[in-house]
Amino acid sequence: MSGEKRRYVNVEEQELRRLREQESRLRSVQRDLPERLNTVREEARREFQQRLAPLEERAHKQEQESQKLKSNLKDLEKDTQKRLQKQREEFQKSVRDVECRQEQALKQETNRLESAMHSWFEQQRSEYLRITQQQRSEYTRLIDQQDQKFTQLIAEERQARVMLGQIFQQQIDNVVDDIEQERQRKSQIAQDLLADVEGIWRQINQDYQHQRFAPGCLDDLRRNLEMVSSNIQSGISEAAISTAQQTYLDLVDLRIKLEQQEQQWLLLYNVALEDLLSLIVEVQANRECEVEVGQGDDTQKFKLEVDYWVNGRLSQYEQQLQQIESQLKSEVSSLTTEQIKELGEKITALQPVLGEIVENAKLAILSSQLRVEIADKVVEVLHDLGYTLVDSETDATYEGDDQRNAYVVKVKNVAGDEVVTIVSPENQFGKNSISINTFSPTIIDEMATQQNAQAVFDALQAEGVEGSSNIECIKEARTAYQNMEEVKKGQSKKQV
Repeated sequence: MSGEKRRYVNVEEQELRRLREQESRLRSVQRDLPERLNTVREEARREFQQRLAPLEERAHKQEQESQKLKSNLKDLEKDTQKRLQKQREEFQKSVRDVECRQEQALKQETNRLESAMHSWFEQQRSEYLRITQQQRSEYTRLIDQQDQKFTQLIAEERQARVMLGQIFQQQIDNVVDDIEQERQRKSQIAQDLLADVEGIWRQINQDYQHQRFAPGCLDDLRRNLEMVSSNIQSGISEAAISTAQQTYLDLVDLRIKLEQQEQQWLLLYNVALEDLLSLIVEVQANRECEVEVGQGDDTQKFKLEVDYWVNGRLSQYEQQLQQIESQLKSEVSSLTTEQIKELGEKITALQPVLGEIVENAKLAILSSQLRVEIADKVVEVLHDLGYTLVDSETDATYEGDDQRNAYVVKVKNVAGDEVVTIVSPENQFGKNSISINTFSPTIIDEMATQQNAQAVFDALQAEGVEGSSNIECIKEARTAYQNMEEVKKGQSKKQV
């Protein structure tokens, strides 16, 4: 005959706080995280400088191309190139200044991070996130500064446009004696202007990522140039000059916009990639942690394989980060600014998750220890009632020999009765179900088993483990747990 008494219990809030804060501390095992983070940041800085190099090459090419212009755009283009070059130089100087400040700050921050590594995980995470946020703020400030400088650049370009209109109007208004000569002169002005504007159009088409940052805009301006060509062929030279002039101004606007968008994209991409790679390095450095439980002479230390205790969630988290890394690197030539911003926000949102995962791992190992403590208390009570734990090695085990699972213990009395107690984890920290199963070769005294169960739960209550439900009386005991060898192999779980 057999029967089961089951009850759901939870640890008092005060006891939970004691477990979580006062007597359970977590620290990283790996001590080289600051060095790894420095390596990531140094590599990111080198890659960023490599991405800036094509901007200088493009500027040199534009300067050479401007020398080939035939119309009065030549001088205007030179002035525009000077303004753009000045902006690029200021941009690269600002980047170098930011990197220099970051490098100096990182030396100080690394010392703090190294100190945090020797302290508790929460302090380490706080220090790491502070460093990351500080560096991100530097780049955000730089982006805002560049927006202001480009606004100023556009204002200077608009002032130059007044000069452009005056130059071409003066050319058109020049009086010549022969009407045919005037027609040919205006036609030549229009042709030279068209050739120059087409050259600038081609240069933007070849050297700028216009489809990424301003899709369709350059195609629209191509249609304007086709209209200019048609007007020239039809002898409408003044209309051709006017349209070509406006197309040039639109191309200048587009080029400035593309310069601005590309610089912003480079900054955002660098920030996102550096944040992501730093986070991946931190994940890899914290695969194993150390939990310290208790104080003074009672202190116990446990090595903690984080992924094991969170059922693979750390690996899933790392895979999620690696997928973003793959996207950043494989789609580097097509990602838009908005997409980079979205990925950056996603990375920022994922940064605190590592702390949550490691904290959950800590709680899981504490819960595992708590189940043993509860089972030990049950054995003490049953011992007073005449039951004995025959062999602690064979009659007490985690189900499936897995510390994340239920803890099972069996005791016996002289009459041959057996009591198997199963302490099973629930979804929330500190909550467990306790199943007390009685097996007897004779008829079970239901009143006695109820009294035994009540004695167990009263003792637990006194230790801060409260019942969160009534005691359930189930006629049949969980026979799958009677054979402790099968329990240790995990066979009991398959039978239930």
